[in-house]
Amino acid sequence: MPRASRLVAGTVLLAVAAIVGCGPLPFAATVSGPDETATALGATGYKAFFGIQHTHVAENGDDGQGTLAEAYAYAQNKAKLDFLGISSHSHMITDAGYAKMKLAAQQVTQPGEFVALLAQEWSSISKGGHINIFEANERCPVPNGDWATFYTNWLPAHPEVAWAQFNHPHPTNKLEFGGEAFSPVAPGPAAVSALSTFSAMALLNGPGKYEGDDMRGQPDEWDRGANGLNYEEEYKEFLNRGWRIGAVGDQDNHVKNWGLASPTRTGVWATSLTKTNLIAAFKARRTYATFDPNLAFWFSLDGKPMGSEIKTGKEIAVAIQAKDPDTVFTRIELYGDTDGMGGRPASLIKKVAVGKKSATWSFKIPAPTEEGYYFAKLVYGDGTAWAWTSPIWVSR
Repeated sequence: MPRASRLVAGTVLLAVAAIVGCGPLPFAATVSGPDETATALGATGYKAFFGIQHTHVAENGDDGQGTLAEAYAYAQNKAKLDFLGISSHSHMITDAGYAKMKLAAQQVTQPGEFVALLAQEWSSISKGGHINIFEANERCPVPNGDWATFYTNWLPAHPEVAWAQFNHPHPTNKLEFGGEAFSPVAPGPAAVSALSTFSAMALLNGPGKYEGDDMRGQPDEWDRGANGLNYEEEYKEFLNRGWRIGAVGDQDNHVKNWGLASPTRTGVWATSLTKTNLIAAFKARRTYATFDPNLAFWFSLDGKPMGSEIKTGKEIAVAIQAKDPDTVFTRIELYGDTDGMGGRPASLIKKVAVGKKSATWSFKIPAPTEEGYYFAKLVYGDGTAWAWTSPIWVSR
């Protein structure tokens, strides 16, 4: 697997075949021809930062290993992560324990160097689904499986929550995250009132109890999803239910290998490495899930970045860019759902073979009749390593 080195994407030069009207691209670009308009973002541009936001320790009664200090030091100095979220189970820790987590995250964060994300995992255990809550002022005390209280009372009562994400969705549980009755497109009072708080779903997770630090851990059965490989099918299902969620990747570490159990990372496009800017990027869904520790992966429609909600005309300008210093790409794929929420889930629209360590793919597609969404996927090697961008939602 690729080595665990970081990529400062703002320094990468790509030859970009740009489309008129695409607007600034995240990479410094060289262009030719009178109709090509790509420019570097410069001081207002994004850089790719890498980390994971779902891990555990033993401190304060959680079910992992080690302490908060050990985890943060390991993630920064050995795994070379830009950020780490320690998400102790909210039902296992106390209010005092959560206060210690909050203080530790504040003390460890160093702008420009490393960001510690304050998180907690609200777990419904056998009742379908675990959810990460970020930057809450207090521990979530809602009882196991009480979805109505969690969605309609607790989350709306905590506007300070930066964002929430769905963790390792289980493909066989119809009650997952409260079931379809709590979908944002469901009619009646059961519909989710805290829709805007959610901005992510893990497409990759675990292996939580792999003890090595060589990034060779294989997913546990719980981490394989409906297709036996990842959570792509669950991602499509929840997007089709109406959730406006982006793509992230996690390791769910329960042993002392925070960031090195596998190559999985969340890539985040932010203007700089500060907690404020990372939170803004997660909330805007400017994220991608990757089974590679240093992949730069960009997706835009009509010049708007992943996570956007846009209005368009009869055609959409698509731009997909990828760069990796040590891995050859097999192909890039574009998926789309063009019949709106609740219809058919996203399906493959277009794909292209690559065979290189960098790629730029620009083209136009017809816009959906009313509304839809699109996301890009990257496939490596024999098809057992991937990356996915967050979607872009489109309406006419």
